[in-house]
Amino acid sequence: MTLGHRSTTCLRGLSVASAAAMVLLLTACNGSANVEPAQAKKSILSIVDETTTAVGGEWSVYSEPTAESCGDGAGDGFTYTTIVMQEAPTADPARAVAAVEQLWKDKGITTERYRTGAADPIVGVRGRGGPSTSMDFLADQRRFSVVGVSECAAGSAVEERKKESGTPAAP
Repeated sequence: MTLGHRSTTCLRGLSVASAAAMVLLLTACNGSANVEPAQAKKSILSIVDETTTAVGGEWSVYSEPTAESCGDGAGDGFTYTTIVMQEAPTADPARAVAAVEQLWKDKGITTERYRTGAADPIVGVRGRGGPSTSMDFLADQRRFSVVGVSECAAGSAVEERKKESGTPAAP
């Protein structure tokens, strides 16, 4: 099966967002529950919203906030991970990265810029701390994405996902 240019571009964006989310998930949690679940969710949604506002344009949710374990055990706490994307952004990627980096620094997030080595580089900024465990803003001229991982909240990711889905918790 041959994919058209648009399908290939779409798959590239999904794989980039998926890779960014996986890296953040694997490196983000330390297993210590720092905040209540409602506060963790509210904080990550707020900083993601502020980030998209700083960049401007129309954004769509790629992944709703999802509870993921912080530690090795099921009850070691959990974070909320969320991903938003912007197709065909109008903002200049370098300017968008600068705006996001400044916002995050103002929010107490330690930042680090990155750039791929490709002929058509993708630029971005990663962040840690503040209202998040980790953040990532990826700016490609074809697509922007924001991945946010909240602080670790008290409880079990499994039980939180059941609660949010309406499934009764285990006795």
